[in-house]
Amino acid sequence: MTKIIFALICTVIFALTMSANTRMDNMSNNRGSMGSMGSTTTAMDQDSSSNESKELDMEMIMNDCNETFRIEMAYLESLNESGSFLDETDKTPKCFIRCMLENMGVVSVDDHMFNPARAAVLFAGKRNGKLMEDIGDMTALCADRKETCPCERAYNFMRCLMSMEIEKYESSN
Repeated sequence: MTKIIFALICTVIFALTMSANTRMDNMSNNRGSMGSMGSTTTAMDQDSSSNESKELDMEMIMNDCNETFRIEMAYLESLNESGSFLDETDKTPKCFIRCMLENMGVVSVDDHMFNPARAAVLFAGKRNGKLMEDIGDMTALCADRKETCPCERAYNFMRCLMSMEIEKYESSN
């Protein structure tokens, strides 16, 4: 089935941290092509400078970012399903995405530059049952951002990536 991708990780962890058992049950029943998730709250990261693997504590990252930038579950579900937020004028969810990407090492805290190779490793997997073999190409294309606001840059990176995934893997047979 579908492997964990960024927005879906956030959705599941948000539900767990908010103790929203009924929302989790509803997500499981209404998820459609997202597949079954289990209760995974960590992601493995391959360090490109060594063969060492380290575990990202996604629940901790999610909690830390949610303390500063409160986000509703509907925003993450919308990003995963449609490629964009319900309300693109709200800056708080965009800053939540920036916080997540910074803590995951996808975007640097200092110069807000993206690491498309790292993003490709973290977001690799399947969507709609199809292996995303070109995730590295997609992350590289989406990393070329012109926005000056770090929150806008982070959100538009994820919007670009999710839209490309949806277009390629949800729309085609």
